[in-house]
Amino acid sequence: MIALGLVAALLVSVDPGALAITTGQCNGSDLVVRMTNDGPEPIYADAFLEAPAALHLPRKMISSWLPPGYTRSVPVAVRAATGTPAGVYHVRVSGKDVPVTVREPEPSADLMRLASRVSASSARAGSGACAAIDGDPATMWNDGTGKRWPDWWQMSWDRAQVVGKVEVVTTASWGLRDWDVQVDAGAGWSTVASVRGNVAVRNLSIFPSLRVKSVRIVTLAGNTVNDQSRLVEVIVSAPYPQRHG
Repeated sequence: MIALGLVAALLVSVDPGALAITTGQCNGSDLVVRMTNDGPEPIYADAFLEAPAALHLPRKMISSWLPPGYTRSVPVAVRAATGTPAGVYHVRVSGKDVPVTVREPEPSADLMRLASRVSASSARAGSGACAAIDGDPATMWNDGTGKRWPDWWQMSWDRAQVVGKVEVVTTASWGLRDWDVQVDAGAGWSTVASVRGNVAVRNLSIFPSLRVKSVRIVTLAGNTVNDQSRLVEVIVSAPYPQRHG
């Protein structure tokens, strides 16, 4: 952790003191900015964040009312788009530098890490499209329209990839019932698998392998009256492990 300064009763720190990320919309990592009121009186405090154009920050300022002795911790995602040159960049938090090392994903990385863009028809706050490929079973993509079908979730690559399997992980309760798996191989969207009447948490679709630039899940129905699209994870892969080198 780097202590960044004391202004009156405000102590601002950031953890970790340096960050390493790979390029890709969903491949960033978090800096945790902590604002502590170290004085005897409540204060209204601001922390300011800056980054070069090569890095993306979701916010440039954190503001908070801090009672005496209170610490507010705020995660801030740091990301670099696909194609960003490798190197060391710097995020400034209240005037101090935090080095961020950027590199491309390894060629052997899975297709989720190689994705250049992940998007969805809509999303609820805190349940964005990237949550469906973050490997965390506690997060998910959740559409923002509720009871309105269809919805869609999509992953794309700058370079075409060989795809032959798509596994959808939904929730144990109120999960997805019906959906289509679609791919774009250069001539528009085509449906390669359709799932109907699903009640399982995990469902694997296998189809003849294709070289594609995008995969899309079109959700059609859920398993409850209060239907919503819920994708805990989407795992896209070739039909068999690909050899590199």
